[in-house]
Amino acid sequence: MDRLKFIGKRLVYMVIMMFGVATLVFLLTKMIPGDPVVANLGQRAMSDPEVVAAYRAKYGLDKPLIVQYFMYMKNLLHFDLGTSIRTNKLVRAELGRCFPATIELALVSIILAAVFGILFGVISATKRNSLLDQGVRAISVTGVSIPSFWFALLMLYFFYYKHHIFPGPGRLSNIYKAPNTVTGLYVIDALIEGNAAKAGDAFMHLLLPSIVLAAFTMGLITRTARSNILDVMSTDYIRTARAKGLSQNSLIMKHALGNALIPVLTVIGMGLGNLLGGMVLVETIFNWPGVGQFAYASVKANDFPAIIGVALLIALNYLVINTIVDILYGVIDPRVRYS
Repeated sequence: MDRLKFIGKRLVYMVIMMFGVATLVFLLTKMIPGDPVVANLGQRAMSDPEVVAAYRAKYGLDKPLIVQYFMYMKNLLHFDLGTSIRTNKLVRAELGRCFPATIELALVSIILAAVFGILFGVISATKRNSLLDQGVRAISVTGVSIPSFWFALLMLYFFYYKHHIFPGPGRLSNIYKAPNTVTGLYVIDALIEGNAAKAGDAFMHLLLPSIVLAAFTMGLITRTARSNILDVMSTDYIRTARAKGLSQNSLIMKHALGNALIPVLTVIGMGLGNLLGGMVLVETIFNWPGVGQFAYASVKANDFPAIIGVALLIALNYLVINTIVDILYGVIDPRVRYS
């Protein structure tokens, strides 16, 4: 019952937060210098006042700011994000097209980051101050420090251009057509088609950008896991369990790891939120048609409806992920109470 009440409160909280984010983003986009008419109409069209007036009227740019705001909020209540000025398509449809690509990339990245981050954190904590610990810590610091665009270029150069181990940019090789859209995730959709070769090719295209994106979050998870495991290992109940003759592995896996995972879970949630927001540079380098590329193109064109749509999507991602993480706290540690 407490969990249901908690979820209900968080849903109300999400609605209020989304309203606030929508208002803030709308106002901020109106403060951006530049005119979307100039960004999207050609020079010849700009010289015709009738064309300019029709363009402004079509997208409501000729109305007072307060009228534009209420129109947008009214449409938002009907899940209408408006029409993209740049593509002349519904923003909802545009996000529906590019978001699955980002989801696929983000899920593989966060799985890699979580698995190796926790593994390295455990190894580093159990082998404290050893040569292995120093090596793991060096890897984690490198992952956090190296610029993602530079790491992406290095990975492409060595593993694609130089040694041909992985395929190049894009979601599929040129010999394959995109699978029929069911989930929007190429690996799953190719498997649904029954084409294992296409699914394998899509998965191989995922690996390089996923490794690049996972490096930063993996470094954070490794450092957080190591620090918290060391803190838990110094507690009284761990010393008591050790005095009873439990092995080091048993102490870590059965007693220490579960209590140390709550801060790690927070880092994983934040990392997933960052990834679902779209990584512009990495998506551009790997020609990945996700939210990051869409957001970049929208900002260049002063496409206000698309910019607001992307911002709302990112905010919704964070709110949903934070709610799930809060619920999982109680699953991992029964001492946590919902309120």
